[in-house]
Amino acid sequence: MKRTYLQLVLLTTISLIFAGCYPKPAPAPTFPTYNYGDPIVNPPDVFEILYNMSLMGDQTATVTFKSDAVWKIEKLGDNRIGFAVANDSTAFIIASADTLGLKSGFKYKFIANNNNYTDFNSYFVHFTKLPIDYGSFDPKF
Repeated sequence: MKRTYLQLVLLTTISLIFAGCYPKPAPAPTFPTYNYGDPIVNPPDVFEILYNMSLMGDQTATVTFKSDAVWKIEKLGDNRIGFAVANDSTAFIIASADTLGLKSGFKYKFIANNNNYTDFNSYFVHFTKLPIDYGSFDPKF
């Protein structure tokens, strides 16, 4: 009886292993991740910017887009990090996610700010180009 029980447990374990009942690794992202310190010119339709937030203060990424388009911009992670996009005349704060019309050929500054916390290292911001007509979209920035 003991031997039959042991064989049944062993057979069940082997069956579960070969049936794929174990965690599979997450697929690698299909979009690039840029470092905030390097100028980003003509990024693809989906990309991320990685900020080093272990330093206090503003960390600024400069992005120049290849065409007028509407973009969804999402902060990934803890909302204690302040985030804004700036042009020559003004800044627009993004609380967690927002959609903006951005012009081509203009150098936008995307600013992540950590003035109060020491427990951060890496911080990601995700950009997705949306299939929305730029000409009729508001707000443009």
